[in-house]
Amino acid sequence: MITEDEIEPIEAPEQTVGGESGGSAAMGLLKIHDFRFALISSAILIFGFEMRAVVQSWLALELTDSQAWVGAVNGLPALGMIALSLVGGLAADRFPKRNILVVVRLFLASLMLVAGYLVAVDAMTIWYLLALTMISGGFAAFGMPAVQSLVVELAGRDRVLTASSLVQTVGGLGLIIGPALGGFLLGLFGVSPVFFIIAAIQFVGLLATLMIRSRKVHHAEKSSSAMSDIAEGLRFVRGNPLVRALMLMNILAMFAGFMFPLIPVYARDVLVVGETGYGMMMGAFGLGGVIGSVGLALVGNVKKKSNLVMGSIGLWIVGTFVFAFSRDYYLSLAVLVVMGAGGIMYVTTINAMVQMAIPDELRGRVTSLFSITMTLFPVGMFVGGVLAAATTNEISIMTSGVGVALPVLLVYAFSRRFREMA
Repeated sequence: MITEDEIEPIEAPEQTVGGESGGSAAMGLLKIHDFRFALISSAILIFGFEMRAVVQSWLALELTDSQAWVGAVNGLPALGMIALSLVGGLAADRFPKRNILVVVRLFLASLMLVAGYLVAVDAMTIWYLLALTMISGGFAAFGMPAVQSLVVELAGRDRVLTASSLVQTVGGLGLIIGPALGGFLLGLFGVSPVFFIIAAIQFVGLLATLMIRSRKVHHAEKSSSAMSDIAEGLRFVRGNPLVRALMLMNILAMFAGFMFPLIPVYARDVLVVGETGYGMMMGAFGLGGVIGSVGLALVGNVKKKSNLVMGSIGLWIVGTFVFAFSRDYYLSLAVLVVMGAGGIMYVTTINAMVQMAIPDELRGRVTSLFSITMTLFPVGMFVGGVLAAATTNEISIMTSGVGVALPVLLVYAFSRRFREMA
């Protein structure tokens, strides 16, 4: 039997009515106090993270002049993220999610201060940079199940796709503004001041998180050990063919990551547009994410969600082949917009399908397992950088497109439940 413990009364999400439009559902969600501040907190966190990604990628390239090291700095943190995501999922089922996020955001802001200091005193090395990115990636992974579970908790199951789309929309604004502003400030001030600016931004996100009032916890009536709780989540995944298939599909995240360590290489060496151009390229990807997220939010509860997934994968694979051989800056920007739209549509739809299939009492643990499949994305950054250094940039990017498509096609072909899921 499952009981629900609420430490503080909060506003319950309004129940949706059958046939409610995407726009009506979105407006209803924005009236919920906690959802609004969770949305703001998430947007600020992504904004700061995208600025950080631009700075750390450029710094790695300047320190080593190597695509492989750019990939390593962005990809190796996934090794620590796997274990910490499991622990974070267990914590999200046992403790108030808002409290978890407060701690995570405080530590992330502090790490940016450390990075800025090391650069300012000329003590930063590639090894220090790698260590800092691994620690920050671990903290982010620990908080990820709490973020995803909190969205469903505040919105309700019927509006999970709309809620996820809103989160991705405001996060997409961070994907646009963060890299563009990061590249501009990087060219204007240098690396160290930008790290300090990112720390200040993360502290603002911490304040927004503190405004969330929810202390809701779902838990079993009988307590059990941590290992037993984690094993229960694993048993659920093993016994649910649809969730297994969705997690298999997220293996493609590894291949999608292949191209990202190569974007600064294209900006500096192929398109010759420098730091500012690199920021604009990452901003173009974010713009596409906003377009895709807004579209999903307006459409609402889409029937045949598998068709959305297939369409988004089509946009991605075509985009990789065009981007790989583009030598025109503006064409590359346009392609990145298309790929951003496809990527965010995929991530949002798959996440919504998983959340709809999970019982509340297992949400944190199963979400943490799903998050582990997402950590293959930064692993792909590492592999993509190494592959490009060993072969060519074009081969690595084309491998990204082909690798992304294959798992989706297999699941679509062999899983009737996936094809028919409303």
